[in-house]
Amino acid sequence: MVKPQNWFSPWYIVYVLFGAIAVGILPILIPVSLSNAGAGSIGIVMAVLNLGGLFAGVFGFLCDRYRLHRLLVLSGLGIVAVTIALFSVFTGLLPRLLFALLIGTGIAAVSTVANLLIVEAYPKEQWDSRIGWLQTFYGLGQVAGLLLAGLFSTRIFGGLLITSAIGVTALIAAAYTVHTPAKPSKPPASPVRAKPAAIKHGEWGINSPERSHHHLNMHMFKNMKLVYTTPFGIFLIGWFFVYTGATGLFSLYPVLYRVVFHISPALSSVGFAAAAAAGLFLYAPSGRLSDRIGAVKVLNISILIRIFAFLCLWLLTFTTSQYTGITSLFAFGVIVLALSPISVSSAAFTASSASIGEGEAMGLYNAASGAAAIAGSLAGGGIAALAGYRAVPLLAAGLLGIGLFINVRLIKNEHR
Repeated sequence: MVKPQNWFSPWYIVYVLFGAIAVGILPILIPVSLSNAGAGSIGIVMAVLNLGGLFAGVFGFLCDRYRLHRLLVLSGLGIVAVTIALFSVFTGLLPRLLFALLIGTGIAAVSTVANLLIVEAYPKEQWDSRIGWLQTFYGLGQVAGLLLAGLFSTRIFGGLLITSAIGVTALIAAAYTVHTPAKPSKPPASPVRAKPAAIKHGEWGINSPERSHHHLNMHMFKNMKLVYTTPFGIFLIGWFFVYTGATGLFSLYPVLYRVVFHISPALSSVGFAAAAAAGLFLYAPSGRLSDRIGAVKVLNISILIRIFAFLCLWLLTFTTSQYTGITSLFAFGVIVLALSPISVSSAAFTASSASIGEGEAMGLYNAASGAAAIAGSLAGGGIAALAGYRAVPLLAAGLLGIGLFINVRLIKNEHR
């Protein structure tokens, strides 16, 4: 059993508050606040929000070169708090696009530093436990944020201002608890080569601490041609389709449920929170199952379950039973729960199969996820604008089906 002093740091509280904002409240309130502007606008704004995550590599470089850990956390939280408040005041699409980019960039800055505060301050044998607990705290923040989003969903303006206040609270907490680690006398093992880990929270993890921690470098670009001739390269192509499909629905989730199933964002947020909380208990069993039958099998079975759930959701859009709404929430719960084995198995496969090193492989995996998040938000918003919200689950199922078809090759390669 890990002793408390081997995993807990006071600044984890900052990331509980930060997780509540980044992957709990904003993914609900931003789409709802744009619902009158149409699905296309929602997709564009959510894509721009995800676009901010592309700056993670820059922030990692600044930390490594100039020791700006504390400054990046404080400035990132300040930018997030201010721009969320501005987002609530200015309702035009163009200013909201700018604020979404700034919010996403601020989130990326705060996220990038999180794991660096561990790998640069503690011995390597403590990394796994500390990073695991950091992610758990972040995931708990998501659950709390989703519940708060449900309360705020009928009062968007006030909800965004309260979210901004939560950001200010996180900023104050960070001012007392976050400090730049002392520069070691000899260079430590590069944090970009830290062991890949499963993402322990819902789909909105593009700018999360674990994803931002691994960033691209020139060595990885030099190996790109080699990567795509390997099973890992095939996996990345399939993963792009899998994540694009899922993000397309998650970008529109609260509005889709309100328009199609007549379920308020307050109730759909609670359903999301319940599924996300339950999913936290599936990571350990998913890891054991991946060890026993193989990561690729677990991944493909989990993707297949998600496809089935997306298809069920699509079919439910054509029914008018009094039970349609609650059934649709159960279908979405299955989609959320399937993320636990998908996250564990994809991280395990990334760690075990890449020939270019775990850190570089995770960087490419996260880059594929980031590109897919942007593409998925645009695709989801676009298809909803052209064919209606009921087409979004079908689009998701189709894209996941393409990813699964590509991944089937991995099973053959894994047993050769």
